[in-house]
Amino acid sequence: MEKKTFLKTVVTNVAIAFFFSAIFVLIYYYLLEEKTSSYISLINTAAIKKVSDERASEVEYNFEQRRLINYPKFGKKYATLKIEKMNLKLPIYFGDTLKILRYGIGQYAGGFFPGENGTILLAGHNTAQFFKKLDVLKKGDKVVIETSYGTFTYEVDSSKVVKETNLEAFPIQHDKEMLIMYTCYPMNHSVVGRRKKRYVVYAYKVGEVDEK
Repeated sequence: MEKKTFLKTVVTNVAIAFFFSAIFVLIYYYLLEEKTSSYISLINTAAIKKVSDERASEVEYNFEQRRLINYPKFGKKYATLKIEKMNLKLPIYFGDTLKILRYGIGQYAGGFFPGENGTILLAGHNTAQFFKKLDVLKKGDKVVIETSYGTFTYEVDSSKVVKETNLEAFPIQHDKEMLIMYTCYPMNHSVVGRRKKRYVVYAYKVGEVDEK
């Protein structure tokens, strides 16, 4: 009899704990989510300002061969991303680790650099300071990358949602300069856990490089 009473008490306590936990989660997502997101945004803004003040790595470019003469060190800022439609001006770092993405936009090390006539792959968090509004970009919108060796302009061609495992959505091509930008999808904080989809924007270089 004592065992039954003990088990009943344990089950009751667990049920009560689960009930209040569920209530807390609901309160958080419906009442506190916006405020918490604002705090996170403020932290991200401070981090961006601190790191953006760093001088970009000096990179030299061979205009005849369309190749960089020297490359930035991994984890170093080397360029600035400007998207007028999104009112964004963000540092680009060579590498796309989670640590790097805390401070700005990360470039996949297995791709090409602006001006090298290949795929440039840029990743950013889906927060307000980074790529939260990436889905506002439409065909024809311009994206600019400023480097120490020149300014490159890209025109948005298309966008789509893909699974994170769909590697075909991130082609590394060698004969045409393409800019791919992506972030986690959906782009809101109401989704719990790891996001298994990506929002991807494809753009192509237009015109010639504006030499520094």
